[in-house]
Amino acid sequence: KIIGLGTVIDILLMRTRPAVATNPPFRKNVPPSFFRPLSSIPRGGAGAGTDSRDSSTGEVSRTMYDAQASNWSRTEPRCLSDFTGRPVVFSLLGPHLPAASVLDVGCGEGYCARKVREMGASAVVGCDVSEEMVRCAGEAAGEDDGGAFRYYASSCLDLLEGLEAERRRKEEEEGRDGRKVAKIPEEFDVAMAVFLFNYLTTEEMGSTIRQIHRALRPGGILVFSVPHPSMIYCHEEGATFRLESDGMGYFSSRNAKIPGQIRTVDGTVLNVMSVHKTLGDYFRAIREADFEILEVEEAAVTEEHMEMHPEFFESVKDRPLHLVFKLKKN
Repeated sequence: KIIGLGTVIDILLMRTRPAVATNPPFRKNVPPSFFRPLSSIPRGGAGAGTDSRDSSTGEVSRTMYDAQASNWSRTEPRCLSDFTGRPVVFSLLGPHLPAASVLDVGCGEGYCARKVREMGASAVVGCDVSEEMVRCAGEAAGEDDGGAFRYYASSCLDLLEGLEAERRRKEEEEGRDGRKVAKIPEEFDVAMAVFLFNYLTTEEMGSTIRQIHRALRPGGILVFSVPHPSMIYCHEEGATFRLESDGMGYFSSRNAKIPGQIRTVDGTVLNVMSVHKTLGDYFRAIREADFEILEVEEAAVTEEHMEMHPEFFESVKDRPLHLVFKLKKN
């Protein structure tokens, strides 16, 4: 569905939705290790990484998250985006979750999958390029999940092919031992891609969004989050969230692989990557996949966050940290 410029402007001027989350204990005195340097990640130029199954964006993501999967494992909000980004995702998903089948593309260690299950989803199928993250997700789900979770390792570029392979594997497992295995729907009610597309080029993102569109039932909902494109200008040393983007341009850096850091409240530094895209890149991919835009939120630090832990949030306050899109398949 094509939307006019006036609608786009109205969307971009929406008021940021407050992101409320459960408050874990904080470490007030942050140790020096909080500011340890980021491991080197190759930085690509415009058009870099057109096939994530080669040694480009997908290989970087797989290697990065296989190496630090245990650092991402958590049962409560811990890193910056758990407070500022993911609560907005859950808020937008909330009305659609009761009894819903959910496809979690780029599921990581299952934090978001477990949350939407708590919010009423009947079943969650998650895939991720990192086998270690998938292993962590399975361990966190445990054996008493009632068949509600299904995780598997696969590139999102092969989303539909991977889902079909898992359906065949499910039938084999049930026939072999008779145990209950999570059903993989032919069409999903809801899909989410939480900080996935920042690891893909514009071409890869477009392909993945189109595949998600095909995986959803008519009227199905997709919510996805990404770093705000303006984060390319946020590269201050020691900030709670930063990219190594000093001197990089907004348009000229399209598809550049930019390494970065996001910090946790307990002093851990997590390595991340942002394959830079402009705002127009997201709207173009959405339009070409034939999704309707329902809502767009610019997620940021709120007054509640500053009251909660001013030291942690101070360096990124009053910035648009993330974009969260809510789309509908017509």
